[in-house]
Amino acid sequence: MLRTTTLSIILLFLSQNFYSQTAKYVYRNAQDSSHNAYLLVTPDTSKLRGVIIRDYTKLPDTARKTPYKWKGLALQKGFAILYTTTVIHFPGLCYTDSSTQLLDEIINEALVDNNLPRNNLFIGGMSASGTRALRYTQYCEQGKSKFGIQIKGVFSVDSPLDLERFCYSAKNNKRNFKGGMLWEANLMNKVFPARLGPIESNTENYRQHSVFSYKDSTGGNAKYLLNVPTLFFHEPDIEWWIKERGANYYDINSFDIAGLVNWLTVNGGTKVEQIITTNKGFDREGNRKCHSWTIVDEEYLINWIVQLSED
Repeated sequence: MLRTTTLSIILLFLSQNFYSQTAKYVYRNAQDSSHNAYLLVTPDTSKLRGVIIRDYTKLPDTARKTPYKWKGLALQKGFAILYTTTVIHFPGLCYTDSSTQLLDEIINEALVDNNLPRNNLFIGGMSASGTRALRYTQYCEQGKSKFGIQIKGVFSVDSPLDLERFCYSAKNNKRNFKGGMLWEANLMNKVFPARLGPIESNTENYRQHSVFSYKDSTGGNAKYLLNVPTLFFHEPDIEWWIKERGANYYDINSFDIAGLVNWLTVNGGTKVEQIITTNKGFDREGNRKCHSWTIVDEEYLINWIVQLSED
């Protein structure tokens, strides 16, 4: 392993009360801060309840103000937060097992080096980050983790789960798209063939690296979520998607999410939950946007994690 560079700072966070927290940046390659790194934020408590893992495209700046409160709520409840970055190719949709293996190594290193509890590990994210969280959970459920890591619960916010569906949507319906949907389709029409090959001759490759495969009668990798508590948030406001993005139901991530929730339910899964929101999605400027973290009920999310940690 390349030399590790560590930067630790003590921060003061304001919520309902003042309390201290420690933020520790670790760059596993001192010459590269773009990926293969992590940020660990821990509350000032003698006993941690567990760890919440978020795999980002790049590590967040702890000095930057944020309108979101999930982090403060988690710290107040005694959870450490482990931000990781494993993305080499944007967007990170786990085209191979290499990024998942890297995430496995980083998580284990953070747990060992910082004496963190292993029994209450939660992971989640939004969009591609949520996809990676689900794929890592499946990776662990398949017994692939070199360190025997198991995930207690996983959450996903409007994430693409079926790469076959995603590819055909971008390829066949691009002519209808506008705004961010068109930009994404143009990008994915380059990324998918480069990473997974042309869809027509590589269907199995797409299914192998998907969280869920709608056209596969077995659901693909869905079975590896049957025994893991899973929480989904999405906002399928089809009027907005049609008007603002030129998209139909098949083009949005809600298609994947509803399909997976149904598959898990029909096949005996009792630990899956979806929260379908209405008029909650907005960007940082206050503009309507269904694909946004604002659809998350952050108190509900943290309480869901707390309850699972007590089981």
